[in-house]
Amino acid sequence: MASILWVAPKCAAMDTQVTAATAITVDTILERYERECLDELAPRTSRDYRRHIGHLRRRFGRLDATLLEPRDFADFLNIRKGKIQRVRQLAVLSAAFTIAVRRWFWLKVNVLRDVERPKSKPRDRLILDEEFAACKALAPKRVQLAMQLALLTGQRQGDIIRFKWADIREMTLEGRTFHELHVYQSKTSKRLAIEVTPELEAVLDQCWQLKGGGHAGSEYIVPTRTGKPYTSEGFRACWQRVRVKWERSGGEPLHFHDIRALAATKCPTLEMAQQLLGHTSSAMTRRVYRRGIERVKPLRLNTQQVLTDVH
Repeated sequence: MASILWVAPKCAAMDTQVTAATAITVDTILERYERECLDELAPRTSRDYRRHIGHLRRRFGRLDATLLEPRDFADFLNIRKGKIQRVRQLAVLSAAFTIAVRRWFWLKVNVLRDVERPKSKPRDRLILDEEFAACKALAPKRVQLAMQLALLTGQRQGDIIRFKWADIREMTLEGRTFHELHVYQSKTSKRLAIEVTPELEAVLDQCWQLKGGGHAGSEYIVPTRTGKPYTSEGFRACWQRVRVKWERSGGEPLHFHDIRALAATKCPTLEMAQQLLGHTSSAMTRRVYRRGIERVKPLRLNTQQVLTDVH
C-alpha cells in the first residue's frame, strides 16, 4: 500500500512535465505540419515550404502560438528589401495555423488572418520575339530545345524536364490519325493532351537526336548527356548561366517563366491560352499571363444613324 501512495504523486508530476513539454509553440505546429502535410504538395512547392519553415522556426519557433497577436509580426514585415519573401514565409505559417485550428484543434483562431500582408504585383514583362531568339542563340542545345518546348506547349520548366517519349501517344479521331503529348502538371495535377503539330514535331526530332537522347535509349525528351533526367536544381543552374550571359550582353532580365507568358499571349484567344496553360480560371490567365495588347474592334453601327446622331 505504501508503494502505491508513493507512485501516485510521481505520476502527477510526470503529467505536469508532459504538459509543459508539449506546450503549443510555433515550433510544435511547424514540426507536425512539415511531417504530416508537405508530402501532399508538389515536389518543388514542398522544397520551398521546408526552406521557409526553417526561417520561421528560427524566428518564431519558441513563441507560444496561443498567445500570439497580429502586432507580433510587425517587425518581421517592416523591412525594405526581401518583404515579398517574408510574405511568402508568413503564408506558410498561416497554412500551418489553419491546420492547427481546423484539423488538430490546437488553436482557437489563426492570428495571421488579421495581419495585412502586402501583395506582390504579377510580373508584366512581355518578351519580344527578337529577344527570345537572341537569348536562345546564347544557350546550349538542350536549353534551346527546352525553350522551344516551353513556347510551343506553354508548360512550366519543371514539367518540361519530366516529358517522356512514352507521353507521346497516337490518337485516331473522326478518321484522322495524329499524335498527342500527354502532360501531367506536377503543380496543379492537371492532365493535358497537347496535339503534336509539325512545329512541335520538328523540335521533338531534334530532342531525339541529342547525345544521350531518345535514339540512345533515354526515356526523357530533354535528358542530360548521360540520358538521365535533369533535376530542378540542375536545369535551373543551366538556365541561370544563360540568363547571366544574356544580361551581360545588354539584354533585359528574362525569366524562363516569361516564355510561358509569351505562349499564352500568342494564343489567338483567352480561352485557348487558358486551356494550353491548364488554368481552372480564366482570371489567372488574363491577370498574369496575357501580357500583350488586347486588340478589339469598335462597335459597328449604321453609317446613316451615326451621322444623324452627330447632327
